[in-house]
Amino acid sequence: MIIIKYIFNKICKIQIIITLILVLVFLCNKAMRIIKLITIGHLTKDLAIILIILKIPEIIQIVVPISIIISVFITIQYIYNSNELLAIYSCGYNNSIIYLTLLIISIFVMFFTVINSMWIVPISNRYYCQLLFNNKQNNINQLVLSNLPININNNGIIFNKKVNNIFLVKIKKNKYYLISTGNIYSFICHKKYKLIILFNGNNYYYNLLNQKLVITKFKKYYLFFYIKNKKYNLLSNQLDLNQLISNTNNQNINELHWRYNLILSIPLFYLLSIIILISNIKKILGILFIIILYTFFFIIQYLLRINITSYSHLLMWLVYLFYLITTILIEFLTKKLLL
Repeated sequence: MIIIKYIFNKICKIQIIITLILVLVFLCNKAMRIIKLITIGHLTKDLAIILIILKIPEIIQIVVPISIIISVFITIQYIYNSNELLAIYSCGYNNSIIYLTLLIISIFVMFFTVINSMWIVPISNRYYCQLLFNNKQNNINQLVLSNLPININNNGIIFNKKVNNIFLVKIKKNKYYLISTGNIYSFICHKKYKLIILFNGNNYYYNLLNQKLVITKFKKYYLFFYIKNKKYNLLSNQLDLNQLISNTNNQNINELHWRYNLILSIPLFYLLSIIILISNIKKILGILFIIILYTFFFIIQYLLRINITSYSHLLMWLVYLFYLITTILIEFLTKKLLL
């Protein structure tokens, strides 16, 4: 029991440290993308910080199996170099004591992964996308104070009701641009429509087909358009376990089985790591081989996840079964070679 507790504490401490390091690395990559949106004025700093924090659960979901491999490797190397592994064998124990310890750890990690994958990650993804959606909708009606348009909505209309000199744009995709400059005469905002009246301004009409520019002056210019209230629809990666089970379409089924495979990959890679690393303690190739196996596992599962077919989830389980059989074969061959 003391040996199990010692190995348990050693692996857990190393895994927590490795997980934090990997989370920071992946988080920096996500943060760089979000910072780009700040620099072009699409996000505020406060919103960017919230978005970065909301990405942490999803990153943890990805890096946990990698941290498992690295933590097991470092622990095995440590107890081998300090002759602690030899002391364990001298006490009459074999590798089964290490397997039992990893089984206990994997149960705890699986429990955390179930909560994280089935509830925390979907909720964080939901809030992340909802905040971006709301920010985009706010940018549609955002005031433009420069001579060039910054924010353009689906109708291609930009307006500013706070300053006298404004810049309006109407865009017909691949056909024409209509730019109007002038002073606001009146501004009427309703739930279903908006009406802007300009006076003493100019219209710049540019035809993309014949590339002709027409400039006209006006005393009054009326711009009337309807507001389309868009509703945000949840994606499959934003649904928790209960929602995925209750909405059984192919996309949700794929998402559900993708999460199942991620959860069950934890004991699989714990076992695979210890089997390969015990027999190749002095070789760095062991950990590289396991990381390559996990990389292929993750890529194949992810491709099957986004490939929405009626049999994608079955292929996910076939891939998992292949890895499980491979692990059993490696264990069998390792014991045979040692004998």
